[in-house]
This record gives sequence, C-alpha cells and structure tokens, in this order.
Amino acid sequence: MELFFFIDLYADRELIDYYILTFKLEDTESVELVGQSGKQYIRKVKDWEKFKASVKEIILYELGEEIERFKDIETALRESYRIAISEAVRRGAKKIVPAIGVGNPPPEVLEKVYPEKLEFEKFPEDLDAFLDRIVRETFIETGERSQENE
Repeated sequence: MELFFFIDLYADRELIDYYILTFKLEDTESVELVGQSGKQYIRKVKDWEKFKASVKEIILYELGEEIERFKDIETALRESYRIAISEAVRRGAKKIVPAIGVGNPPPEVLEKVYPEKLEFEKFPEDLDAFLDRIVRETFIETGERSQENE
C-alpha cells in the first residue's frame, strides 16, 4: 500500500508545508489506518520495529520534485525534518514546532525521530466537555474585557 507523511512545521506563525515523504508499506498490521477524503492515512504506529521493516521505496519530495531517496523510514523522517527545520531557521523563525494532524507522522513517531525535544498536550478523552470548557473560559475572559472597557 502506498502511503505518505506530510513533513509540516510551524515556523512561528507560518506553515512550512511543502515536504512530503512517500513510501510503500508492505504489511499494514503494524499501523492503524484512517480513511479521509478517499485516502488512507496512518493514525497510529502500533509496532515501530515491524513498521520500519515493512516500509520500502521511501522518497522525499519538495513541492512535488523528488529530492532524496532513503533505505529506512527512521533516517528518512529524521533527515526530512532536518531539511524542513533548516528552511524555518533560514526564514528567521524563533519557534519551530512540527504540525500534528491527519497526514502528519503520529506523535509517537515524532517523539522517536524529531531532532528537538517535544512536549505534547494529551488529547482530551471527552472532547465535548473540553470544548465546552474552552467556550466558557473564552466567554468569561472576553466578557471581563468588555466590562473593563466600559
């Protein structure tokens, strides 16, 4: 099965999103896939060692142009992020963080390959309660500011 990872970074407020790492996955048992918009994405890597052994034909593209081929996925991801980070630094970014979402490497993969220390906020178990709390806090904060301005 042919899959890919977007190697996206936030460089301050700018999104660097023109690197993509494609590969063939011979055995999908090592991953959890999710379908979206007619495509399959890796949601989770269940077994890192099996995943690494199953990945073949790894190619890094920049704006659709092939820039490098790799023999193993771990090296490919490390090098891809190194290249993207170099671009962010060249642009003068002070805060550089990897994007997380559909199509990006899952957090457990990023923790293994990203060249900088990462800290992830855990995704809330009860998303509705989390969003309700955010809305209440935002309303209270904006309400207090509007009262101060009167």
